[in-house]
Amino acid sequence: MKTAIIIGYGGMGKRYHLALKKCNIKVLQIYDPKIKKKIVDKVPIYGNVKDYKKLSADLVCVAANTKNRFEITKNILKKSNIKKIITEKPLSVSYEKCLILKKLIDKTDKRILVNTHRSYSKNFLMIKNFFKNKDEKISHIFINSPAAGIGNMGSTFFDIVQFFIEKKPDTIYANLDKSKTPNPRGKIFKDPGAFGIINYKDQAKVFFDLSEDTGLPYKIVFKSKNFELKFDEINNQLFVEERPKKLRIKPLYYYLFKPKTYKIKLAHKFDVVNMTAVCIKKIFSKKFDKSNFNRNLIVSEIIAAVFASSYQKKLIKFPLNKKYHKIECNFA
Repeated sequence: MKTAIIIGYGGMGKRYHLALKKCNIKVLQIYDPKIKKKIVDKVPIYGNVKDYKKLSADLVCVAANTKNRFEITKNILKKSNIKKIITEKPLSVSYEKCLILKKLIDKTDKRILVNTHRSYSKNFLMIKNFFKNKDEKISHIFINSPAAGIGNMGSTFFDIVQFFIEKKPDTIYANLDKSKTPNPRGKIFKDPGAFGIINYKDQAKVFFDLSEDTGLPYKIVFKSKNFELKFDEINNQLFVEERPKKLRIKPLYYYLFKPKTYKIKLAHKFDVVNMTAVCIKKIFSKKFDKSNFNRNLIVSEIIAAVFASSYQKKLIKFPLNKKYHKIECNFA
């Protein structure tokens, strides 16, 4: 039986525990200084890791807060013999620290996977294949989300964007939300909403709105020349609008018609535990590459660029200027 260690036992750490059970992986130890219990489900709980060299398991799941997550992941990469690491998102509190992790990863044969599980979700793969099978190129992605934080859910959405567009962004213009909504995870954490536009050299565009004055479940809209797919992931609904074939010979500015509309049956329901289990299985698969980590490195660059654009009140170009690499936010 494969074995795992969990570091950080808040909400996500508990989900890892359930996901590992689903994968028939035995949890050997849990580390979290805030947990008062000494044992959970027959698994011993300790405070902070004192000696990373003594950690021994097939997998370590890092679910501590973002600031601590960087130090923990760095220590595992440098000192531990554990070869497989799953970490929460975003990768770190700054793009600079993400680049430090990249240097460490490039020097090792260890596997690291960021739990932005949508890129392994059959639902998102189905959407990607829908456009591929229609020979249509996604030209616009619209993301509308309630107050979920540019680090918390922004990292998820930007990973989805990179999964679909598969190119590095060219420019970004963004503004941070100034509502100063208290972070539900504690006063020490900062994770503002934001809104803006990301441009790509092939004219693809991403419009994102994570403002803090809306409270409905997030929606993601994917658009090409003749199709629009609207995904309500939380409520397990995928709607399609299609430009009728007989009208496709007309110019695109001809829009006085009723689109063909229908729903697509999803491959699975929204379930964070099950989707995390998919990530766990992925890190143990025979075929593994660094595409997940490399995407999340770009995600961290985008997040830093959001702050830079808002602070400077101007369009920011990629690759990100080094003076912005140190921009830091204490995400939860």
